[in-house]
Amino acid sequence: MKKPLHQIAQITTGIYQKEGSGGELYYLQAKHFDEHGRFRQEAPLTKSLELDKRLEKHLLIEGDILLVAKGIANRACLYKEQIGQAVASSTFFVIRLKEQSLMPDYLLWLLNTQRYQKLLQSLSKGTQVQSLSKKALSSVQIPIPSMEEQQEIIKVAEQWLIEQCFMDNLKKSKDRYYEHLLLFLANGKNRKNA
Repeated sequence: MKKPLHQIAQITTGIYQKEGSGGELYYLQAKHFDEHGRFRQEAPLTKSLELDKRLEKHLLIEGDILLVAKGIANRACLYKEQIGQAVASSTFFVIRLKEQSLMPDYLLWLLNTQRYQKLLQSLSKGTQVQSLSKKALSSVQIPIPSMEEQQEIIKVAEQWLIEQCFMDNLKKSKDRYYEHLLLFLANGKNRKNA
């Protein structure tokens, strides 16, 4: 069974807010998430907004999906309350599920697949900066497997992500090793003293 996203989720835009020097809320931006949509622990994050009535209705809740609406990569990111009280910047659409038959982690995985990333890019408009419209996003068809199937998909996807990260780290280590080795050789360290 498939349904358009607007039937299974509330879609709102993040907010534009000038950050202050202190506050009670985090202002989440694309830089706070990696290419897989996971929160970057190392990204600088400071409480820079004061909570007021306007911001209160934009507070994120556990399981909200933040979808990058601008640029060439419309990656989806999952908000978790352990990040702290936060609002999303205008870079994002905030997708809040209305149906209990869909798991946020499943939708996160689906939106980050190559197939859906290509679809979202094809729906984006703009000459200098590509931008995805709320109307286009709302119409995206979402397959809804059983809860058991969603859990299995999430389990396999998490394992695959762990493997991808391991391979990425291994490649970076090998790149550093071979660069160091080649520079060592280029500087004549293997030549005998004359």
